[in-house]
Order: sequence, then C-alpha cells, then structure tokens
Amino acid sequence: MALKKNKVQGIWSSRWTFLAAATGLVVSLGNFWKAPQQLAANGGAVYLVAYLVFLLLVVLPVAIAEVRIAVRARANPIHAVDQIAHFSGAFRHWSLVTQLAALTALLLAANLGVVASWLLTYIMKMSSGVMEAASLDTIAGEFQRLLTSPEEARGAHGFFVALAVLLSSISVNRGMAMVLRILLPVLLLVMLSLLYFSYELGDYGAAWRALFDFRPGDFSWQALLSALQQAFYALGLGTAALMAYGAYFPSGRSITRQLLALAVIDTLAMLLGGLILIALVSDQHIVAGQGPALLFISLPYSFGNLAFGDIAGTGLYVLLSILVLTTVVALFEPVVAYLVERWALPRWVAAVAVGLSVFAVGEVSLASLQVASPLQWFSRTAMEWLDIAVANILLPMCALCFVLFAAWRVPKNVYGGRDHWLEQGFFWLWLRMLRYIAPPALLCLLSIGLYQRLQL
Repeated sequence: MALKKNKVQGIWSSRWTFLAAATGLVVSLGNFWKAPQQLAANGGAVYLVAYLVFLLLVVLPVAIAEVRIAVRARANPIHAVDQIAHFSGAFRHWSLVTQLAALTALLLAANLGVVASWLLTYIMKMSSGVMEAASLDTIAGEFQRLLTSPEEARGAHGFFVALAVLLSSISVNRGMAMVLRILLPVLLLVMLSLLYFSYELGDYGAAWRALFDFRPGDFSWQALLSALQQAFYALGLGTAALMAYGAYFPSGRSITRQLLALAVIDTLAMLLGGLILIALVSDQHIVAGQGPALLFISLPYSFGNLAFGDIAGTGLYVLLSILVLTTVVALFEPVVAYLVERWALPRWVAAVAVGLSVFAVGEVSLASLQVASPLQWFSRTAMEWLDIAVANILLPMCALCFVLFAAWRVPKNVYGGRDHWLEQGFFWLWLRMLRYIAPPALLCLLSIGLYQRLQL
C-alpha cells in the first residue's frame, strides 16, 4: 500500500534552519525559572547526570520518532498519523492522539501568553527605573498588584498574541526562516552579555557550585522524578509542535544528529540560564525561589540593587519575551498547518483563528487571578488548573499514546532504510528504547507526577 502524502507548505532551506526553528520551540521559560533551580536544589551534578540519562534514553527516542513520521508523511501531525495508521493497517483513530496534542499545544500557548504579558510589563518597569533600590516587600507588592488587577497586563497580552499571529502567518520556507536567522543570533548575544554581567556583578562562584558540585546527599527519589519531568519538558513532547516542524525537514539529512544537537543546545541554554539567574540572586543573599516568584520578585530586587541593573534587567525580560514568542509560534503550528492543509484556508486566516482562540483562553486565565474571582475552585485559579491539566495530564498522556503507536503499530520500513551494519545497530537500539524504556517512564511521569502535584 502506497503512502499518500498531502501537499506540504514548504521545506526548510537547510537542516540548520530546522535546528533554529526547533530551538525556538524548546528553549523557553523552563530553561530559566524551573530546571536550573531544581538542579541546584537536588544534588547539582548528580541531578544533571540523571537529567541527561533521561534525555538520552527516554525523550530523544520519542522526538526522533515524531520527526521521522512527520518527514515520511510530509503533512501536519494530525494527517501524518492518520496516513501512517492507514498505511500500516492500524486502528484508524490513532490521529485522535495528535488532535489532542494539538489542542494541548494551544492550551499551553494560552498560559504562556499570560506570562508573556507579565514579561512585557516588566520590560517597561525595569527600563523606567521603578525597581531601582526598591525593597523586597515593595517589589513583591508590585507583582501582587499586577496579578490581582490584570488590567495593566491585558493590553500587553493582546499585543503579544497579535505578534504571535503575525509571525505564524508568515510562510515557513521563506519568512519564518529569515526571522529565525535574525532572532537567534540576537538572543545569543543578549544571553552572553547577561552571562558577563552576572560574572562581574553577581556571585558567580555560588552559582557554579550550586549547579556543578557533586552532592549525592541532596539527591532523592523525588529528585529522580523531577529530573525525568524536566527532561520530558525539554523537547516539547506531547504538543505535536516538533512533529509539525519536522514535516518541513529537508530530505537526505540526519534527523538523529539534528535532534541530538537540539538536546545539547537546550541543555546548554538551561545551564547558562541557571548561572545567570542564580549568580544574580545569590549576590543579594535572598531565597531565589522558582517560577514567577523568581522572575518577578527575586530578580527585579537583584537588578534594582546592582549597577546598570536597569539595563541588564530590561535585556533579560526582552530575551525571555522573545523566547516565549518563538515557543508560542511553534505551538500554533500544528493547528495552523492542519487548517491550511485540511480546509485550504489562507495561512493568515488560520493564524488569526488560532490566535483568537488562544487569546480567549488567556483572558479567562487572567480574569481568574483577580481577588474573589468566580473562576477559582478549591483554592486554585483557572490558570493553575489549566497548568495542572496541561503539564501533568495532557502532555505525558499524549506522549505516552504516541509512543505506543510509533513503537508498536508503525512498520519498520516507515522509518527508512538502513544499509550499513552500524545504522542497523543504532536502529535496533533506538527501537528498543522506544518500546521498552520510554513507555514505563512516561506512565510513571503521568501517574506519580499528577499525584504529587495535586498534593501541593
């Protein structure tokens, strides 16, 4: 049976363009506000080793399967799985997995859009000098006011989603490639500048020890699960976004090498982000925290008490805003590509439809943060419940279902020929990891991770 291929919207001009686009997807807030803090608190180098092992044995095999299937089908994730299932004689509704993953990507984009509105607001605050020499209580009160009175963030939220729609409207093989070639070198320059700033004015030694000292006494079973979680989130599994970009991967190039390079870039970004943030906060002798508390309380306080902190702080929030923007554009792609290929919509119409949906969900999340909002249940806001549903249920569940399909229902010939004995050996090893290591790890992540999150 021949594999029917839908018309794709273009091919990346080179494998490096794919790598740049995928970097825009995977390098985001988690590389700064969560993973480095988990690493520092749970054994340093011990945690890092566990993280790398999970990344290599669990996450990378799944990412390779996603891109290989996308390249073979040359279609959006929903059509790709549907075609491969038809070609394989498998259950025809396997595409429900990627449909749910595409929906999950939009829900994740909605919450990221809310955080991006805070980042844009703090660009203005840092550049105006509001945070200069402010006390920790003043800065905490400023962030609390932003949360409970979201009118200030609403305009920034609309601007951010409109910008994401604009970038998503651009054709993949021409416009997006050009944008990425401009953005990524700028982001690298800003990150290296912040690294130098933290080295000169922060407690760089404390940051280095926190991340790279070997402390097995601080490592536990909970830390092991945390390492699995952070490795899982590293490459955007469960969203179908990497699969959507994989459909544009140029022929005749090594998928495995590009994804291995992507994993290395993501890990380096996490370590550089950790060095920057931990060095700056440690210099002020305050508890760094993680997540929003780190970005919007600890860091503004640190920048406000450092020379040229307003310039460095503005640069950091610009950097994070752009990283979130490229991630959200990638999360749009599964649904945008589906609407274009299934319903023949102009790309800009599909992008606007997706953007309006994401904006509406984001507005609900923003409204739920207000005091006594009716959008709060069991002491949690709608934004918190959405985060739990996406991060602890939908992402691992979609990834687990996809692995079962890719490992057990897809014929080996779909993944391409292997002539050399070394290629055959690597394929055998990859398939064993996909079949026997990834599924139990993802099941553990889904069950134990959800239980622990609901106990908080």
